Amino acid sequence: MPIFENRGSYLFVKITEPYSLQWAFFFLREFAETCNREHLEKALIDGLNLEGPISIWDRYQIGQEFVRVVGPAIKVALIVKRDLIDLTMENVVVNRRGNFKVFHEMESALKWLDVEK
Repeated sequence: MPIFENRGSYLFVKITEPYSLQWAFFFLREFAETCNREHLEKALIDGLNLEGPISIWDRYQIGQEFVRVVGPAIKVALIVKRDLIDLTMENVVVNRRGNFKVFHEMESALKWLDVEK
């Protein structure tokens, strides 16, 4: 289970599971439900424990599911290792009016979200 922590102005999520497409879809539903239940419009997802590879097709599908489930109301920063950064998912989300950006370091993500650690 990912760790969800309400930090007042945003939801902090630490991913602890190994990647699978099925898990990613489950996670997005749980993530959106938590944001809505807690009335939070910003989120920081710590995905530094994720290991690749994640296919371009998976990234595309996750991006589509993100927009469908999370929508544009929640501003989300995802932090992953530099070697996992591929802008496919980010582009899919942003091109469909989602509010999502991928980072490789915490400080930049927090600044983009305009929140404090």
